[in-house]
Amino acid sequence: MTPLTAVVYSFLFGLLHGVLPDEHTWPITFSYAIGGASGREGVKAGLFFSAAFTVQRMLLSEAAYLALAPFLLSTSINGIVYFVVGFAMSAAGALVLRKNRYPHLHLLGHHHDEARDMGRSIAVISKHHHETTITATEPPPAKWTIVHGFIAGFGFGGFSLFVNTVAAPAMGSAWLGFVPGLAFGLGTMIMLVVIGYVFGASMRWSHLLTEEEIKQIGSKTGGRTLFFGGILFGVFGIVTLLGWDRNLPVDAGYVLIGLFMLLVAVPAFVYTLKEVLAARHDLANNP
Repeated sequence: MTPLTAVVYSFLFGLLHGVLPDEHTWPITFSYAIGGASGREGVKAGLFFSAAFTVQRMLLSEAAYLALAPFLLSTSINGIVYFVVGFAMSAAGALVLRKNRYPHLHLLGHHHDEARDMGRSIAVISKHHHETTITATEPPPAKWTIVHGFIAGFGFGGFSLFVNTVAAPAMGSAWLGFVPGLAFGLGTMIMLVVIGYVFGASMRWSHLLTEEEIKQIGSKTGGRTLFFGGILFGVFGIVTLLGWDRNLPVDAGYVLIGLFMLLVAVPAFVYTLKEVLAARHDLANNP
């Protein structure tokens, strides 16, 4: 394989890596893109994540050229990555949920309120308190994906195996050993930016929800998918380290992404949607 062919294949595999449901890309991109509840935030999530991912892939590609691939591709690496990624996801989700669950409220009104205004003040604040305890308006910052992307880059699948065991050694020079990783990362970046936009913009396609409700659903769903998805990743990391994933009939990565969508992402969205609609109903019946 010539260096040019190796780079072209790495880029094409990067495109596939970005568009196919992958445990190292989709869960995190989905959580932050939905949390931002807009196409712009989705693009930022995909861009920040894949930029850090690309830098990390360049480093690994160079290391693979320098004959470190046997260590980097050991069976325990993916398990460790799953666990660390899961911890980072849960920590980010917990920060989002905690920040939005415990707002600062003056439950008894401001000290300078007049007595005759106190009842009205309490009623307004109680209404506000009801809304903020079950909803959220602050999405997880897209820039946090930089950390996730760098960590997730240590995970390996079929496409990255090609980059590190075939393409990198074919470059012929240590000065070019990073290029296949760069091409792979750029291909992933292009597709994740597109996917992030679709995820984020999808929140805007409903005309049945208000602007604030869209933000509430997005941020709360994003926080919940990060938190509970992180727990799932941590458990899967332990399963991988123990070698139990070898008994699965299909690739472990596809099992993980399937469980994430079925057990975390979809239920989190449905639960949050019902929560926001219930809040709207309560406010309508108790103005």
